[in-house]
Amino acid sequence: MGIKKTLGLGVASAALGLSLIGGGTFAYFSDTAQSTATFAAGTLDLNSDPSVIVNIPNLKPGDTVTKSFKLKNDGSLDIGSIILNTSTQITDAKGDNYLDLAQFIKVKFLRNNDKGTVVSPEDVVYQTTLADLKSQHPDLVKNTGWDQLFTEASGIKAGTNDSFSVQFEFVENNQDQNIFQGDSITLTWDFVAKQGAKKDY
Repeated sequence: MGIKKTLGLGVASAALGLSLIGGGTFAYFSDTAQSTATFAAGTLDLNSDPSVIVNIPNLKPGDTVTKSFKLKNDGSLDIGSIILNTSTQITDAKGDNYLDLAQFIKVKFLRNNDKGTVVSPEDVVYQTTLADLKSQHPDLVKNTGWDQLFTEASGIKAGTNDSFSVQFEFVENNQDQNIFQGDSITLTWDFVAKQGAKKDY
């Protein structure tokens, strides 16, 4: 075979190989888009102002004391409910007390001033003793009044507060109550906040 034929055959073979390699490729335009998502949990931050609601010495049977306080939502989430838990601790000065002093301290009313009106106040607790209140767990921020269209909705929105008034009475039973002289009672109210309604974003 002559050199011309050999070179021609080599060039043809090379061209065929290149065409086979290049035959499977093509040119195209492309673009890319990216999305990100961030999920940040909100906060529930409930505070009582003042933290000490009642500190009255020298009470005697028949005395009443009225106080006010606020529950503040300093968090980023709305509070849906606030459950009140009550506990008491009795200090028996003389060691002769066979009665529960909490039975003689009456909560004449515990009122949410933001949920009701003057005409129909929102009494969360009305006429019960501290002893009985320990077994009750009322929702302090639930609007249960008949005029809910004209008053504030249940719960406490983020960054707002509800104001309350409460009256306690040392019940006078017209009997000898000397057994309580010098005694004291420590009342603890735990306010348990729960988140508001779920949302579909």
